[in-house]
Amino acid sequence: MTSFTVSAPASSANLGAGFDAVALALELRMTARVRVLTAGTAPAWTYRGPHAPTHDGLRGCVEAGIARIAPAAPPLAVELENAIPLGSGLGSSAAAYVLGVAIGARLLAHPPEDETLACAVAELEGHPDNALAAWYGGAVVAAHGADGLTSARFPPPDVAAVVVVPELALPTVQARALMPEAYALPDVVYNLQRAALLGAALAAGRLDLLRVAMRDRLHQPYRAALIPGLEEILALEDQALVGVALSGAGPSVLALVREQPERVGSLIGAIFARHGVRSTVLTPALARTGLTVTLSEQAGGQAPKPGNVGGNG
Repeated sequence: MTSFTVSAPASSANLGAGFDAVALALELRMTARVRVLTAGTAPAWTYRGPHAPTHDGLRGCVEAGIARIAPAAPPLAVELENAIPLGSGLGSSAAAYVLGVAIGARLLAHPPEDETLACAVAELEGHPDNALAAWYGGAVVAAHGADGLTSARFPPPDVAAVVVVPELALPTVQARALMPEAYALPDVVYNLQRAALLGAALAAGRLDLLRVAMRDRLHQPYRAALIPGLEEILALEDQALVGVALSGAGPSVLALVREQPERVGSLIGAIFARHGVRSTVLTPALARTGLTVTLSEQAGGQAPKPGNVGGNG
C-alpha cells in the first residue's frame, strides 16, 4: 500500500441546547490524497479546493492525528482538498484530525480498534460532538470525560440543511470567552430539558420536537453580541423551518427545513444583510457517512467504514 485517499465531512455541533454534546455531519468534505514516500524524502503538501487553507494550521491538525496513531510514520506526499469553510463553526479542525488519525491507522499493519481511533480524534479535537460526527457521520450525541467516551449515533433527520456563513471572524477561543463562568439555575434547567428532548427527537425522528429542542440559553445569547442579526435569526418563524441554531461556536447558522432550503437561506441572509453583514448560503446534504478510505487500484479498491482504516477487517 503506497497511496490512498481519506475523506471526512463537516459537522454542525451543539444544535442549540446540545452544547458540546450533539452534532450533525454535513456533506462538505475535506479530502487528503496520500502517497507514501521513500525514507529520507522531504514531506510534500499541497492545498486545493474552494476553501484551500492559506497557512499550515490544518496540516498541523492532520500531522497531530498521524503522530498520535503512528509516531514512526514515513514521509508522505499529501494533497489536501477542502470544501469546508474555515473558521466558521463547521468542524474543519475535527475533519482534519479525523484525516490524520485515519492516515496514521492506514500506515500500521495492526491499527487500533475503531473505538480507540474515535477516542483519539475526540481528545485531539476537544469536542466529542464534532469529532464523532466527522468520524461516523449522521447524528451524534456524545459524552467525553474521566469516564471515557460514550456516544449514541442515529441516521440524520429527514430534513434539508441550510448553512448561512456570514463574513465575520469569530475564533472559537473568542466565542468561548463570551460565555459566563456560572449560570442561573432556571437557565440550566431550561437547557437540560431541551437537550434531553433533542436527543430523544433525533433518536425517534420526531421533527415536530426539534424547534423547541434546539432552543438554548447557555451559549447562543452570549455569542449573539458578536454576531449581528443572530437574535433575529434564532427567532425566525417560517412554515418550512424545523429548527435553527448557531453552528458550533459560529458565526455560521444552521437551519433544518422541510422544504425550500434556498428560500429559507435567503431569509437568513437578508437578516444578516440588514445588519450590514454579507453572507453565503450553502445547502449541503446531511452526511450519512463519516470517514471514508479509498485505496489505490493496486491496493484493492475501497474501504468506506472507519473500522476498516487499517485494511485488516
